[in-house]
Amino acid sequence: MFAYPVKFAPIAQARIWGGKKLKEWFSEKQEGPIGEYWVLSGHPKATSVVVNGPFAGNTLVQLTGEFPEAYLGKSPQDRFPLLIKFLEATDDLSVQIHPNDEYARQNEGDFGKTEAWYILDAKEDARIIYGHTFPSRDEYVLAVKEKRVPEFLRYKPIEKDQLIFVPSRTLHALLAGTILIEIQQTSDVTYRVYDWDRVDDQGRGRELHIEKAADVMIYGEPAGTDGVDTNRRTLFENGHVVHQHLVTCPYFVIEKLTIKVSAHQINLGKQGNPDIIIIANGEGVLDPVVDFEPIELKYGDTVLVPSTISEYQIRTTSKIELLRTYY
Repeated sequence: MFAYPVKFAPIAQARIWGGKKLKEWFSEKQEGPIGEYWVLSGHPKATSVVVNGPFAGNTLVQLTGEFPEAYLGKSPQDRFPLLIKFLEATDDLSVQIHPNDEYARQNEGDFGKTEAWYILDAKEDARIIYGHTFPSRDEYVLAVKEKRVPEFLRYKPIEKDQLIFVPSRTLHALLAGTILIEIQQTSDVTYRVYDWDRVDDQGRGRELHIEKAADVMIYGEPAGTDGVDTNRRTLFENGHVVHQHLVTCPYFVIEKLTIKVSAHQINLGKQGNPDIIIIANGEGVLDPVVDFEPIELKYGDTVLVPSTISEYQIRTTSKIELLRTYY
């Protein structure tokens, strides 16, 4: 059996800060707020399942195990190295930080977490928390004890169609009124620093991870960005297609393509590794240049294009906006 582009069923994750807008996108029926939809995941906490073609019903873990050349390629992890999510926040998320690979491997048996957010929608004057002004570990621990963490938080304005790069060891929080696509290292390690003094029905707050956060936090300067290119620039443009670079970092590259009433041929981002296509808006069709049926695309869909397909085509009779990421 040959490898072909595969689509996955979204995995809804209930979160107290989640919302209901994306439920229509993903045909989600469960009650209560949904904060995250994991649309491509090889993480053991929630693993994606194929919905199209002969591999339907198989997990991403099965695909990468049986066809490593096609669906995994040269991965920095022994599993699929990227986790893709859609997030909807109707309340503020906790202020948190993620470790780098070295700390996570030593202390959690997992990988670190560098991530990037592509803003799909944001309320007027929307902001995120990005960075801090704690001068030292002692000052940070004292601020937590005295409930003065908000005094040290840095805010950053955001808007629709913006790409926010969040390297590991960056204190951050997504705030209410934001919908985005998150592309991250495959990891689920988060250290919660502050949760807005929220409590449950029993008067209990969520667990904080004060000491581990103190270990990975950088004081007096921002997290390092060596090997990172956040210059948004146009790679290709004609009357129907705009192809932009959004970010390159040691863990992934993210590009955006906008295609209008046209068909556009795409080469793999990195030969030997698969492409991931994430539909941000609109509709279209993916035509693999192999003997396999075309794949209908709509907003919210995520497709893994195997490395054994060197090029493929996206076509639309209207307009489609998508992110292409690879490693």
